[in-house]
Amino acid sequence: MRGKLEHPRGLIELISVEVERIDPEYSELWLSFEYTCPGGQYKSAMVLPIGNSKDMVNFFFKELIAEAKHLSEIEKNDALSVGLFVSNKTDTMLTIKNLCQRVIEVLNTDEDLSENREFIDLCTSGFHFKDPSKSLSSMDFDDRYRIFMSRATEKMSQGYYTIAADDLEKANILCSTSPLIHKLLGVCHRELGHLDLAIDMFNEALDLGDREKETYLYLSEIYFFLNEMENAKDVLLEMLDEYPDDVRATVELANIEYQLDRDYLPLLDKAFSKDPDLTKNVIMQTFVFKKVGGGKKNRIPIEEASRLVGIPAHAIRQLAQSNRIPVRAFPDNDELVLDENELKAWAQVYRRYNLLADDLERTETQQGGDTHQGMALLS
Repeated sequence: MRGKLEHPRGLIELISVEVERIDPEYSELWLSFEYTCPGGQYKSAMVLPIGNSKDMVNFFFKELIAEAKHLSEIEKNDALSVGLFVSNKTDTMLTIKNLCQRVIEVLNTDEDLSENREFIDLCTSGFHFKDPSKSLSSMDFDDRYRIFMSRATEKMSQGYYTIAADDLEKANILCSTSPLIHKLLGVCHRELGHLDLAIDMFNEALDLGDREKETYLYLSEIYFFLNEMENAKDVLLEMLDEYPDDVRATVELANIEYQLDRDYLPLLDKAFSKDPDLTKNVIMQTFVFKKVGGGKKNRIPIEEASRLVGIPAHAIRQLAQSNRIPVRAFPDNDELVLDENELKAWAQVYRRYNLLADDLERTETQQGGDTHQGMALLS
């Protein structure tokens, strides 16, 4: 007969469970959970098909043990004589079962879910089994809102925009009229490349009363790079109604007029008259001389470009390598592609506002440095 020591058993301890989302359309309950196992401490997520509470709980623990076994690198081999079990299952199972039952009952009501306080409570609830004071379910809505917002902004500062967006969605359930939530959701979707969602969130923030400069600029920027120039222009004009002397908005509006082949220099002159140094900085940082809409290009070689703008060919090459002039490059070709009209516009603006000499000097002194500097807005 084998002794117990020949059958070592691995422990799983469930630390917390939190509702991520309830999807009535697909009858799914999304849970996130934190636990420890022989492989370490983890935070994970799971989708439970909504059926009856007993089956949902059994499904949860079955999947939890399977994941912990995989993460602990315990293969399905009886020769290892290793099993895993949840050490605090007795203390946690009833809580999870009650949660599942509440979800079932709420979804079976005819009340509008967006106005159902029980549903809202479920969508923002969480249970901490090691420290009950951390359980969201024991807090009022205002405290939960503050926690979700704090968690979201912390994750955004770390670059975890998907996780931050999840917390912001929960905060939005608790306070759907907050322009700040929609603005931050817009930032998350913008960083994740979900531009249509970002547009919706920024517009919603403005509709709810957000009048911060960066909200207008974020929204206009997205429209700009989607080549929806008239929409971008409308946003900036609305911003300038609020902030008529804003230099950044005026330069951005000039950039849109340039993209639309309209007279844009008067707007740059207006900005320059208000704050020359700031105008120069904004032009260097954000003005896009390459036509976003594409179209036919009037390609010219570097030697012709040198004669056109009165800059030595080697200086043009250096400016191109540091992405200081409108230039295109292709991965299978070392040739730099210059467009005559874009280059003329660039030289005219840079000479008009005394930027050309500074840029040439900067390029000379930085030769051999980071050639990718500044390419984000010129790529």
